[in-house]
Amino acid sequence: MPTVGLEYRYPFINVQPWGSTTVEPIAQIIIRPNETYAGKFPNEDAQSFVFETSNLFSVDKFSGYDRVEGGGRANVGVQATTQFDKGGAAKVLFGQSYQLFGMNSYAVRDSINTGLDSGLDKPRSDYVASIDYSPNRTYTFSVRSRMDEQTWNVQRFEAEGRSNFDRWSISVMYGNYAAQPELGYLTRREGILTTGSLKVATNWVVTGSARWDLEANEINQYVVGAGYVDDCLVLGLNYLKSYNYTVGGVPPVLNETYMLSIVLRTFGTIAIGF
Repeated sequence: MPTVGLEYRYPFINVQPWGSTTVEPIAQIIIRPNETYAGKFPNEDAQSFVFETSNLFSVDKFSGYDRVEGGGRANVGVQATTQFDKGGAAKVLFGQSYQLFGMNSYAVRDSINTGLDSGLDKPRSDYVASIDYSPNRTYTFSVRSRMDEQTWNVQRFEAEGRSNFDRWSISVMYGNYAAQPELGYLTRREGILTTGSLKVATNWVVTGSARWDLEANEINQYVVGAGYVDDCLVLGLNYLKSYNYTVGGVPPVLNETYMLSIVLRTFGTIAIGF
């Protein structure tokens, strides 16, 4: 899709004996035609979509190629970064997106309603914010949130801690998500996800994760997998076992999936579930 854009940043730098802080207002305008045939084709590779600060200034916020952001849009925000002289860094980002003209791609229904209830499916998006703090190269702590642009009610909240060592890493994340009826989530969700990985050889890694549903007070997902990684190829095989809990004492629904993913760097990704 032909695209014309303009991005403006103006940093303000303050230096203190303990470190330096940069405050940077950011404004971005993207101009392009409407998305062609929006919602009229199956959506297979752009299903995973979350609006947050990591993609606030992305030209196309969809995760794949089956959907493409169209129309005119403005993205604005403020970023503050602090570098400490004794090591460590902190970054804060806050912003919002505006649909200027044309069709809002995120308000268009497709086979799985990608974009609806995302916070972008209205002329003025929800607010997104994040805080990242790394005291050193080993530990990272992050908080991410999306707030309703009218009421400031929290629609999505995540708090995460990560540790990366020589051969292994671990992370723990707490998530709290408002209901998304258009996507099939009728009630608020709350849970804790723990993940870990271990490098067993130069190019081989094994991974695992478990997710605790705080509403049902049960573990509702397990994932184990193994992968091969080098400069040109990423190959992974994962087994996913999940439970969908309902009310009224109804037994949980079990889902089991094997997922094979192949990533050829600079070419693309292939994922097969069976």
